[in-house]
Amino acid sequence: MDRSELQRLFSACDVNKSGKIEYEDFKAVCRELNVPTTEVKSLFKEFDVDEVGYVDFGDFSARFNELSETLDFTELGEVAQNQRSAWDEFEDTMDGEITVLGSIRDQLAEVYQQIHSTSDFALLCQFEALIKVLVNKSKDQLIDNQRLETSFRRLEKMTARQLAELEDEFTEIEDRERQKMEATLDEMQKSHNSEVAELRATLERLRRYQEESQHESSRMDMHKLKSQLRQKTQENEQLKSSLLSAQVNLSVLRGAGSAEE
Repeated sequence: MDRSELQRLFSACDVNKSGKIEYEDFKAVCRELNVPTTEVKSLFKEFDVDEVGYVDFGDFSARFNELSETLDFTELGEVAQNQRSAWDEFEDTMDGEITVLGSIRDQLAEVYQQIHSTSDFALLCQFEALIKVLVNKSKDQLIDNQRLETSFRRLEKMTARQLAELEDEFTEIEDRERQKMEATLDEMQKSHNSEVAELRATLERLRRYQEESQHESSRMDMHKLKSQLRQKTQENEQLKSSLLSAQVNLSVLRGAGSAEE
């Protein structure tokens, strides 16, 4: 099927003329084609491959051949052909580009039909030229928007990547700081343990020194007592010797006195 036929079928399915086939549009078309209600949602999902909630002309044309085996679009095409207006014919000449006009499309179609009904073909040509200008500007704006969206997504990805890198860097810094802190704490603990061990050793040395001092003092006192005892013993011996000598002398003197008598 050529593009113009596809465009006519797409327009017939676009019930609210929004430039895209929404789910409610699709349900209305399926009712007209006598499609069981239980199959409507699954068929719509086959058209809406990117799951955005609507079917644009690209999705419709890409999936048409496959889904036409399930949906009989022939009847719909005949109805659309019988209901075609001057505006529909003009849309065909635009190869589906009218859809870029969005919400103003219905207003333009109404004005177009009114001008066409007056048979003022000069004015109609001017209006068609105006519509083409609007279409071109809308396409340019759409392209700009797509570029902006692409740039935004690229910037968003770059920002996300930079944030991830910053988070990784921050995590590395945290790890390094934690390792430094742990190393510092380990060093402080070792220093504390060393100081405690040194203090205990010092206390042990003081205890031993005190014990040795007490023992030495006791030994010196004993030595002093022994020396004093020896001295007293010697003094006693001297006293005994002197006393004995005095007794001898007294005895001698007494003996001499008795002889003289």
